[in-house]
Amino acid sequence: MEKSCEPVPTQSDFAARAKRSCAWPRVRLFDTPSRVSRLRWLLALALGLWLSAGAAHAQDGSEETPPEEAPPEEAPPAQPALTPPSLIEAPPVSLPEGAEPLPDDASVELQITIAADGTVSEVQVLTPLREDVDALVMEAAQQMRFEPATRDGAPIPARVRFRYRIPPPAPPPEEAPPGERRSAAEAMQAEAPLGGDPTGLDVSEMEADVQELGVTAVTDRVEPGAAERITLSAEELTTVPGTFGEPLRVVATLPGVARSPFGLGFFLVRGAAFNNTGFFVDGFPVPLLYHLGAGPAVISSRLVSELNFYPGGYPAMFGRFSAGVISVETEAPDVRSPRGELEIDIFRASLLAVIPFDEQRGSIAVAFRRSYYDLLLPLVVDGLDINYTDYQVRTDYRVDSRMSLSLFVFGSDDVLDQTGSFGGGMASEGVQTRLGYDFQRIIGRIDLRLPHRARVRLSGMLGRDGNTFTNSSPGSDPLVFALQNSYAAFRLDAQIPWIDELETRFGLDINATLFDVNATAFVPNGLGQYPAPLFTPQAAPIDLTVVRALGAFYVDQIIRLGPVEISAAGRFDYMRYGDVSEVFPDPRLVVRWQVVPELLLKAASGLFTQPPSVFQITRQTGSADLAPNRAWQSSAGLELTLPERIEVHTTGFYSQMFDISRQVNRVISTPEGPRRQFFVADGEGRAYGLELLIRRKVERGLYGWLSYTLSRSERRTDGGTWEPFVFDQTHILNLAASYAFDGWRFGAAFQLATGRPTSTLVGTIQDLDEDGFDPSFRDMGERLDTFTRLDIRIDRDFDIGPIRGSIYLDVQNVYNATNNEGVLFSFDYAQKANLPGLPILPAIGIRGILE
Repeated sequence: MEKSCEPVPTQSDFAARAKRSCAWPRVRLFDTPSRVSRLRWLLALALGLWLSAGAAHAQDGSEETPPEEAPPEEAPPAQPALTPPSLIEAPPVSLPEGAEPLPDDASVELQITIAADGTVSEVQVLTPLREDVDALVMEAAQQMRFEPATRDGAPIPARVRFRYRIPPPAPPPEEAPPGERRSAAEAMQAEAPLGGDPTGLDVSEMEADVQELGVTAVTDRVEPGAAERITLSAEELTTVPGTFGEPLRVVATLPGVARSPFGLGFFLVRGAAFNNTGFFVDGFPVPLLYHLGAGPAVISSRLVSELNFYPGGYPAMFGRFSAGVISVETEAPDVRSPRGELEIDIFRASLLAVIPFDEQRGSIAVAFRRSYYDLLLPLVVDGLDINYTDYQVRTDYRVDSRMSLSLFVFGSDDVLDQTGSFGGGMASEGVQTRLGYDFQRIIGRIDLRLPHRARVRLSGMLGRDGNTFTNSSPGSDPLVFALQNSYAAFRLDAQIPWIDELETRFGLDINATLFDVNATAFVPNGLGQYPAPLFTPQAAPIDLTVVRALGAFYVDQIIRLGPVEISAAGRFDYMRYGDVSEVFPDPRLVVRWQVVPELLLKAASGLFTQPPSVFQITRQTGSADLAPNRAWQSSAGLELTLPERIEVHTTGFYSQMFDISRQVNRVISTPEGPRRQFFVADGEGRAYGLELLIRRKVERGLYGWLSYTLSRSERRTDGGTWEPFVFDQTHILNLAASYAFDGWRFGAAFQLATGRPTSTLVGTIQDLDEDGFDPSFRDMGERLDTFTRLDIRIDRDFDIGPIRGSIYLDVQNVYNATNNEGVLFSFDYAQKANLPGLPILPAIGIRGILE
């Protein structure tokens, strides 16, 4: 039977159209460096440098053919740098017996993402036909094997579109008995369908369609609505020296991120406080991403599918944080058979098991990790106990081509227990301090793929957090603090591409929290009342309960006008806590201009709102009418693509912070009479600076990046003078590089950061009545010493029968630099000493995979 086929644009057509217009639907093919003329590169580089220097005008970014060159249509065809993938093997597919007949011209168009190893990593139905047929085609496509696309001979990920054409049922050929499967190559040449079933789907023209369609190399293109996003590949995330193979610790080496003391899991982004940056897992907030004691991430790296870092100007789907966002997307590893992984080093051990089911339509993944600091530290340090555990259980199931389900259960538990003397007069024998963090989350999700490429995600979360702090000394009552948070949240995220030039994204973000505070502390009865009660130094119980309800609607309208993309968004957050019940609108605007394929200009501005913490809004310890913190962020920059897969990103930013909460001790009038006010939102802040990222993406051989941040962060109150922020760091430099060959990988990472401000001791007064000393400090009068650290990592891959894996050595602070993290004083403040940072931390480990 003769098949009708719609004209399919050729690869040369794609290239020609890409030069004339940037609005070709959904497929973009950019010339690679080997195909760009020297004059064009010089012009692009000159324009980029001129714009980054702050020029007040811009030249026209349109391309013109140089006079000395022949027009493109008359030039001899050049050897393409991008080679499209070709099909090697396709599984048999067939309609169920008795299925409803299909039209003669029936077809299903797919978009397939092919990994660098030739396997299919993602399938999307572009033009659906019928639900049962779409499911069969999608399932078959996920099991295809390809010869991968190449760029200058090197395998790369690629995305292709092609169409399954489905003829009416035909009897199988005599030479192919029913049920016999042919190879992909034979199927390409045969007129019969793949497999002998009379209702088989014909893929005889598949290879031609694949070869003729344009190929787009998979890139880290920022999604609409984000001023800037940095996305790293799996190899970059797990091989950076000093991170112990943990993806989330890589964020600390990126531009805009200041160094946190002792390598703690707090991020100081663009001059903001650490609590102003939000951590999200699958769209929902979590309290922390790292374990204590320079530990790993709280989620197994094998379950992290994508890590996105937004240093500012994050999309409207996120909110309630006034600085940046770190978003982690999780999924179970894609396996075709059961897999087990075991990783052991001198600090911890972890286990991961993945089991697919229902012909790989679903999978169950289980991960567990435990440290054994508590076994090792007593051998070298008395009175110090650190340990942590985490677990994850995830199940995914693909119902059909348009619906997938997932359930993710995970939790973490950290304990830091210190007893004994650490010198300097700061602790004594018998003093015990215990700090504990734990949290649990249950996240369920439904992903729907609707006609015309629309998508909807429905997700819900239940969770709890527990924070405990205990301090006791001989002869005194113990001080105990316990905070229990219970969460319930729901999200709806929708994406509707009306046409290629117009797309709408909108959603709901609802979160309800119950805070329970139980403490025993030296607090006088009637705290918050006026006149102040007499203070008696006896431990008293404190029980507080606070309810907070947050609900948001967001909409993001994306408009594409040729090479210009405009994202106009609004987020409307309703906040209900204490005496506050108000909607806070956050308008946001992002503009991106692709001047030439190698040069992109970007600018963004928007408002971001963050509610105060629970202690600031309780009637007993805070202010029930405290307004949320807000920040207006603006940034502008460029992205330049150079040969050898090198990228250069520069961004200038300015953040104006207002309504910052600060602690006071005032008396205010209320209907119930005078009361004390402990917090007021009248602080101001500003942060500004320049960020630079030079990155060579992962390819055979050398990869890595250099990041540099020049910034200034300041605060003031009551219109006073601007003072440096306590975590202000003027210069921050990070250099990370790795080189891989023949199963070996060698890497090094270097960090330099100027010291943060610290208070200067002016003098002390001895208080004979209290038998103590009262110090006097001048705020931010000095700075700590400059911080430096060098880390190295060596990996060696192995393959022994069914087991493959790697052995690694990861050493943090190779030359054991004695960095200064603060100042310790003796009891009478007569002597002081530096508080040393983390010493050298070597980790030798092995990771094995059995499948």
